[in-house]
Amino acid sequence: MNQPGSPSPWSVVRSAVARWRWPPLALLCCGVTLMHSWVSGRLQLLMAPTFHGLVVGSGLALLAWSVTALTVSQPRRSIPWRAAVLVVCTSLLIVLAPPRGSFSMLARHRPPAQLDGLAAGFALPPEQRDLVDWVRLLRGTPQPQLFRGEPVQVKGFVLVTATGERHLAQLLVRCCLADATPVQLAVQWPADAPPLRQDQWVRVEGEMEVLDTPDGLQPVVIAHDVTAIPKPPQPFRT
Repeated sequence: MNQPGSPSPWSVVRSAVARWRWPPLALLCCGVTLMHSWVSGRLQLLMAPTFHGLVVGSGLALLAWSVTALTVSQPRRSIPWRAAVLVVCTSLLIVLAPPRGSFSMLARHRPPAQLDGLAAGFALPPEQRDLVDWVRLLRGTPQPQLFRGEPVQVKGFVLVTATGERHLAQLLVRCCLADATPVQLAVQWPADAPPLRQDQWVRVEGEMEVLDTPDGLQPVVIAHDVTAIPKPPQPFRT
């Protein structure tokens, strides 16, 4: 039982915590988080390679500044330590329990990528066109039936649409996942194909077909062979 006028245990703990040097510690945790995302390869899942140098440079700058601030004595002053504690806890959670997002869920809630022009894919042999090349070609021509019967060899992740169909998709990223937009192809999967789960990466070999649907002519890949593949280190197009 506390003596009258003596501080409570909670006030003692709060006072001690408030005296810690939280701002530089918070920046240290931010720097560690940025560097960990680069070393672990997680940065490749979040951002285009063009901007990796900026992230690494920022992480190194935060580490250098925070270590200097922690080792050099500074005058005590009142600081908003609660916000810094929140930053520290959030950084630790990101490193120890990283979020596992779904590309398929992300793609379902984003508008389709804007792909203008026929680009170089028109001159490529059909078997060398990737998924983005095919979608750009099919969007850029008023006669998609011109590509009927051409061989298709593409890879991507399984996108489950709002109607329950399973398309093959990739994400197009200019900076990071915040601006990611989906590119997708309709696929007629073979009857003996293995069960396909959402976000699973597969390589599809088949041929292009154009089906007459109530919505007009729809290009569809008639898949002859479906092979499960690991998620690539760089899982989106830039």
